Amino acid sequence: MVLRSLLAIALLTAITFSAESQKMKVKRKGVTPMDVTKNPPANTSMYSLNQFTGKWQEVSRADGRNNGVGFKDTLFYTFSDKGEVFSRDGVNMSLMGEALIDPGNVLVAAADVFTIRSMNKNEVVLDDGEYLHTLVRKNGFWYETLPTTEVVPEKLNTPVSVNASALSGKWKVYRRAAQPGTTDKVLIRILNVSKISNDNSASGDITFYRSEKLETLPCTITIDGSRMHISTEKNTWNFTVYKADGKDLVFGDASLMYYCKPL
Repeated sequence: MVLRSLLAIALLTAITFSAESQKMKVKRKGVTPMDVTKNPPANTSMYSLNQFTGKWQEVSRADGRNNGVGFKDTLFYTFSDKGEVFSRDGVNMSLMGEALIDPGNVLVAAADVFTIRSMNKNEVVLDDGEYLHTLVRKNGFWYETLPTTEVVPEKLNTPVSVNASALSGKWKVYRRAAQPGTTDKVLIRILNVSKISNDNSASGDITFYRSEKLETLPCTITIDGSRMHISTEKNTWNFTVYKADGKDLVFGDASLMYYCKPL
């Protein structure tokens, strides 16, 4: 009888340990076990690209304190089921590009990179590091019903000599054009040129994405004819300028072009 009781206790202990082990992912000796029933780690994503298939239109925008802000550059996105996205930023030029979701709930939609804050079947909140954008699912966009004429994109392949004063102001990248196979992980989003010097140089700050994180750093800008050199304590960029007329700023290199509008 005593032997049976001991066997029963041992069996119950083994079952309990087995059940608990399903909840705990045991790591190497000396490391605290990880409970895999909790939220997924940062190197995974809670969302899939399939959830975005269809048309999405921005309906509201808020700043970092969740205060509503006015906007005219409404975001429109059409996600295909083949990993592509067609984007339109207000009245600016449309862009077809790659769509993907990186670890940490990061959505890459052609020229834009967001952190997905929340999402259900018909609404998504996207964070670009500056604003929270709320988009809703649409069957169609209002501008798709308007009469259209074929628009021929402006070909910018001739460098232009510029003066640093032509860069003055805050410029936001609304479009990027990359050659196939480009894998640049440091992507510029905003160039803020706040001070012009007499030696045809300037300074300000630059906002860019690095490893799915948005960073803003002070920068210096040097102009030499049509060449523009931007440097921070972490990065340097060398570009050719193709347009700088106060309304548009276009610069880039053989693999990646940036198209900017003033903010």
